[in-house]
Amino acid sequence: MTEQTLGLGIDTGGTFTDAAIVDVASNSVVAAAKAPTTHYDLAVGIMDALDRLPPELLAQVELVSLSTTLATNAIVEGNGAPVCLVLIGYDEGLIRNYNLDRLLPTANIAYVGGGHRSTGEEAAPLDESALEQVARKYAGSVAAIAVSGFFAVRNPEHELRARDVLAELTGLPITCGHELASELDSVLRAATCALNASLVRLLRDLMLSVQRALASLSVDAPLMVVRGDGSLMRVEMALERPVETILSGPAASVVGARALTQLDDMLVVDIGGTTTDIAVVRGGLPLLNNEGARVGRWRTLVRAVQTTSSGLGGDSQVSLDGSTPLQVGPRRVIPLAFLAEGHPEVKRDLVRMMIASGAPSPAESAFFTLSRSVDGLQYSDVETRILKALELGPRSLWWLAQRDPWAHLYLSRPNTLERTGVVLRGGFTPTDALHVSGGFVAWDLEAARLGAGLLGRALGLRAEDVAEAVLEQVRRQLIRLLVDVLGKGHAGGTEPQADDLLMRLALGMDGGDLEVSLRSRLPMVGIGAPAEHFVAPAARRLSAAVRFPEHFDVANAVGAICGSVVAREVVQVIAIYRPSGLDGYVLTGPFAAQHFHTREEALAEARSRAAGLARRHALEAGAADIEMAVVVDDQQGTAGPAFGGKLYLGSAVTATAVGRPRFAREAATAAIDERLW
Repeated sequence: MTEQTLGLGIDTGGTFTDAAIVDVASNSVVAAAKAPTTHYDLAVGIMDALDRLPPELLAQVELVSLSTTLATNAIVEGNGAPVCLVLIGYDEGLIRNYNLDRLLPTANIAYVGGGHRSTGEEAAPLDESALEQVARKYAGSVAAIAVSGFFAVRNPEHELRARDVLAELTGLPITCGHELASELDSVLRAATCALNASLVRLLRDLMLSVQRALASLSVDAPLMVVRGDGSLMRVEMALERPVETILSGPAASVVGARALTQLDDMLVVDIGGTTTDIAVVRGGLPLLNNEGARVGRWRTLVRAVQTTSSGLGGDSQVSLDGSTPLQVGPRRVIPLAFLAEGHPEVKRDLVRMMIASGAPSPAESAFFTLSRSVDGLQYSDVETRILKALELGPRSLWWLAQRDPWAHLYLSRPNTLERTGVVLRGGFTPTDALHVSGGFVAWDLEAARLGAGLLGRALGLRAEDVAEAVLEQVRRQLIRLLVDVLGKGHAGGTEPQADDLLMRLALGMDGGDLEVSLRSRLPMVGIGAPAEHFVAPAARRLSAAVRFPEHFDVANAVGAICGSVVAREVVQVIAIYRPSGLDGYVLTGPFAAQHFHTREEALAEARSRAAGLARRHALEAGAADIEMAVVVDDQQGTAGPAFGGKLYLGSAVTATAVGRPRFAREAATAAIDERLW
């Protein structure tokens, strides 16, 4: 490599899309930019962020890496493409009787005869006539097909044959379960496979858009994508395994925090506009959820950084409810200060509401604005009237209600216009509260004050008191999250459980003569644009050391380009016992099962196989300078005295290949390496 090698990291967050040009040799940020995330088309926001970077530096970029919310959002919102899930060798009665189909994210399920045993031996022949029936039934109604074979991780022959048959008959993308997970859990493997198939088309469209944007800016470099565990993979692999990109945003934040601080042990607190994500780093590595990440209502077998996430951010909606005077989140809205900056009519409408004789409710002070073109789409009568009213600029729900009660009713409930991103909601947020308090002023201060005034009128408070109450509520919610993670020693879950008297005393929420203080053993690293305003006060209350490294506001984009390529492969050696005694050993994995007479021969082949698979996987993912580690985990059971109390059952052989991503100048050499392997 030359003295300076530039990489471009891109992170599409819930509110902003960040881009950072980084000297990957030193992890130093050379240039950075932010632009609003465009959820209706992520590529638009990406292009906007890239346009704000120096073109002369973009032309020198030799590697691009993207952290994207697309897969996570699509799964949570149920926006994946329709798929058919083919289950080979599964017991349909068992699945239905135990209600296991509730774990499968599609109703289009086809049961096909075949499958293998735990030793990799064929349990029944593959029913290819049933595959032909599947093709005829679903070819015109689904976008992809997922194939999961029972014990396919011990022998994938039926999955591979089914893939070939279905691809030839339908021309659709086919996903095989054994390529995504090595765990035996057949139901979760099938669920992971189905989710992957549902994401293929969405990720393909995004990647094509990103590649076009890069080409228009003369960026000629390999494109990588961040996995949920923080490692990188080449875009070609990501298109085959899009489910592995779930939670890539939180993963990129951890990698970025590590790159910018070089701390080995820390609590990473990533506060964005939409969510707060907390992760634990020990020994320089993030703690991973080895049991598989949960996204929305679905469990998967995808390895991902273990995080605690909450709908708490700078752009979280502030509302009133019966349980607490002020509720912050989980819905994200456009801050009033930002909305009024480009639309003076917002401030005029806020003034009218302040002086109105019939005072609007806090809910009616919400604003709505058009987000994107509405051409070519079909709308109901009330939707058409709302869109027409918003053509001249943002309008409050109060203004709309006076002219069209049906518009008020429609927008007061979950609705299609907001879900599809055609219309966005604005309202009072912690960002507005920071404007009123003077902690952060970037846009229209008066609009933020008016919004606080409307809330204050309902609460009997001054605007300044409302702002301070909102900021204090954010701090308290954040501290609850932090205490929950620190108390468990790891992240995980979505909401904190700590809610007892001692917690309330520590937060200063109860009087009396008892004083409680908490102390964090881990230093905290705040990243994300609003982090400095919220993490620092929370850290003080927890007596924690806190750091905000340079460029902490774009740490996710830095993490997207600073990750490594990691490939992990697991194969199994299984001891076969008959009534007459030990009858040899079977090596199983993503290949046809192999039989051996001695344990030494089986383990030697297992090490070679696992290492070869991991190296090939790493090369395909875009790795260079690969280092290999192989670990053998023997599995034993209890036995009688004749066996010394222990009985060898088998071994799990895990090979891990780690390398840096390849740069543009290394593309030709990499192609030769892949052909050799």
